[in-house]
Amino acid sequence: MNRWMAMVVCAMALIFNLGLAGMPTMVSADEPTVDLNSPDAIKSALEQQVGKRVKIKLESGHDLEGKVAKVGSHAVQLAELAGMEFFDATVKLEEIAAVIVKVRTK
Repeated sequence: MNRWMAMVVCAMALIFNLGLAGMPTMVSADEPTVDLNSPDAIKSALEQQVGKRVKIKLESGHDLEGKVAKVGSHAVQLAELAGMEFFDATVKLEEIAAVIVKVRTK
């Protein structure tokens, strides 16, 4: 009887694991995408992050981290800068090399 139960438990575990392994990866419907071929890819990425914290890598190599307050046609305004919460920054879009956003947790 114990051997039979062990075989049933093993079979169920195998079926369960195969079922999970065969499932397609799900993508969140509200996860925005950016057209990487667009000349406005940086601007589009920032517009999708309004109200959220981002890190911006500048062409000069410096980093700025803050909350995206507004995105204009030529500049972005970051509020609540990391380490300087009482300061805001206005950065020209042409000076931005990368926009770094947190999209997942552990």
